[in-house]
Amino acid sequence: MSEIVPQPDKQDLILNAAFAAFSTYGYRRTSMDDIAKGAGISRSALYLHWRNKEDVFRSLAARYFEEVLRDMARALADASQGAEAALMAAFVAKDGKFMEAVLTTPHGSELLDAGFAISGDVVAMAEGRLVAVLADWLARRGLPDGIGKPAEVAETILTALVGLKKTAKTLDSYRLGEARLARLFARAIGDMPR
Repeated sequence: MSEIVPQPDKQDLILNAAFAAFSTYGYRRTSMDDIAKGAGISRSALYLHWRNKEDVFRSLAARYFEEVLRDMARALADASQGAEAALMAAFVAKDGKFMEAVLTTPHGSELLDAGFAISGDVVAMAEGRLVAVLADWLARRGLPDGIGKPAEVAETILTALVGLKKTAKTLDSYRLGEARLARLFARAIGDMPR
């Protein structure tokens, strides 16, 4: 008996095609026609969902951050793992697919710049929610005296990740940097699950 696999909805198919087009051509060179062709629909059908490629890009950013928030919360929910493993899983959940595109395509820095220029408000709102997810995990674990409040420590951790984005040249070097940060912060907060 074959397994029934749910079909993704049309907007997800279009956003998947948009991500592929932006990764392949960069933001500037991607056209609405490229996105429509990738999704297997007409350009006029694409315009039924979005006004322009900026609108598509913003929707893609919003979907990305919803996935990140969900996946990061799941990564931190496993109480059986130590802080280092939990932080590393959260870091990978936070930046997985996007940083892979940034660091493995020739248009990575353009995508990063477009993300902030076009979707800055989406990014800012999501970053606040990411700080809250991480701060909640830190509060449940408890922090050593003198290290700061959970929200302050969460913000510091996420700021350090932003620094990695600016300096990493390859996906492997980025992952090594994430592992180093996970180890450093785990030692600072205490690596035993509570």
